Amino acid sequence: MNRIKPSLSSLYIHIPFCAKKCDYCDFNSIVSGSDIIDRYINTIDKELNAFAGKYVYDTVYIGGGTPTALNESQIRTLLCIMNHHIKNAGVPEYTVEANPGTLTKNKVRLLKEYGVNRISLGVQSFQDAYLKFLGRIHTGTVATQSIELLVSEGFKNINIDLIFGYPGQTLDEWMQDLHIAVGLQPEHISTYALTYEGETPLVKKARSGLVSRLDEDVELKMYQTAIRFLRENNYCHYEISNFAKPGYECFHNRNYWNNREYIGIGAGSFSFIAGERAMNERNVLHYIKGINENKNVKVFRESLPQHKYASETIVMALRMLHGISEVDFYNRFGYKIGDQFGTQINDLKHLGLVNYDDERLKLTEKGLFVADSVMAEFL
Repeated sequence: MNRIKPSLSSLYIHIPFCAKKCDYCDFNSIVSGSDIIDRYINTIDKELNAFAGKYVYDTVYIGGGTPTALNESQIRTLLCIMNHHIKNAGVPEYTVEANPGTLTKNKVRLLKEYGVNRISLGVQSFQDAYLKFLGRIHTGTVATQSIELLVSEGFKNINIDLIFGYPGQTLDEWMQDLHIAVGLQPEHISTYALTYEGETPLVKKARSGLVSRLDEDVELKMYQTAIRFLRENNYCHYEISNFAKPGYECFHNRNYWNNREYIGIGAGSFSFIAGERAMNERNVLHYIKGINENKNVKVFRESLPQHKYASETIVMALRMLHGISEVDFYNRFGYKIGDQFGTQINDLKHLGLVNYDDERLKLTEKGLFVADSVMAEFL
C-alpha cells in the first residue's frame, strides 16, 4: 500500500467525555451531561478560529476521553466543525478514538461520511473478567463485533489497544487476547502494561491491598511474548508499544516521537509551536468560560533551550525501534549526537543497551526492555 508521508503539521482535538470513568484511567476525562458537551464542542470551534488559514494538516487526531461517547448529533456537529477548519480535503491520516461500548452503525457511518480514515479502538481485553476489573462498559463479544462493524463499513486502517499485566493474569490468558486480536486482522495493534498512576480507584485498591500488582518478571515475559507473536504474524514492531502492518504506522504519533511541532485544542491539551510548549486549562468549565470570554486559557508555557530540546528529541526518538538519524539530529541542532551525549552513549553501549554508529542511535533488544532507564540517561 502506498501511503502519503505527512509533513510536520499535526492537529489534536481533545474530547474529555466518557460514558463511564474507568478504574485505571488517569487521563483528563469526565462523565458529563449533554448541555456541557454541546457548549464544549462550540468552544472547540472558537479555539480553532485562532489558527484559521495558517496550516494544512497532514494528521488529525480526535482523542479523549471517548469521542464516540458523544451522541450522533454531537458527533455530526463536531465533524462539521472539523471539516470547516481542516480545509484540505482528504487528510492523509484522520484518526478518531472509539470505545466498543459506544460505537453504533450510525456513528461509524458518520465518521466515514466526514472523511475519518483511521479508528483507534480501546478494546483493552477480549476477556470479560478483565474488562469488568477495569470498569469498562463493553464485553469481549462487543469488542469483536465493533471491529467487524468497522470493517464492514469500509474502514481499512484500524488500531486496537490491548492491556496486559492484570493482577493474576497468566501468560496463556494474554496469548488468548493476542490470538483473537490477530485473527481479526486490524492494521495496527498497541499493547500497554497496566499502569498504576495518580489517585485512580485502581491505585487506591492497590494501596489498601485489595489488588496485587503482577510480578514484573511475568509482565516482561508478556511483553516479550507480544513482540515475538506479533512479529511472527507480520506486524512490524516500530515503537516500544506499537505494532503495524507495513505502511500502517501511526504517523500522528510518529510526529510526537520525532519531537516535531503540533497543535492541541481542548481542555488540558498540549501544543508545541515555534519552540514553545503550552498546556490548556484542564477543567472543562474553566476552559469553556475562558475561551468564550477571550481570555488566555494557557496554564503552562515553556520555551525550550536548545540543549533541552535536543535531549527531549533523543528521548522521544528512542521510543522508535529505528531510533534517531545522526544526519537528522545534525540538521536540527548543528552538532552530532555524541558531542553532547558521548559519555552517556559510551556507558550504555558498554552495557549493551544502545547501538550508535555514524548513521543512527537506537536501543538494542536488551535496551528495549529497560527503555525508561536508558532514556533517563539523556535527561
